[in-house]
Amino acid sequence: MNGTNVTEDVLADIRIPFSTVPNPYKDAPPCKLNLLELARYAQRVGKKIDELTAEEILQFKL
Repeated sequence: MNGTNVTEDVLADIRIPFSTVPNPYKDAPPCKLNLLELARYAQRVGKKIDELTAEEILQFKL
């Protein structure tokens, strides 16, 4: 060897090839919140989603 360390590529199994375009409707990533109801709640109380407290957000955990 010439002194360079070869590191193992630990992300190789989860990378998406550049030739494929992901379809978010078919292969949506898992979400642990009901985002639709969270957005409706934020609109009802007159806040932005980033202004909600952790307790308010945890109400919508799946």
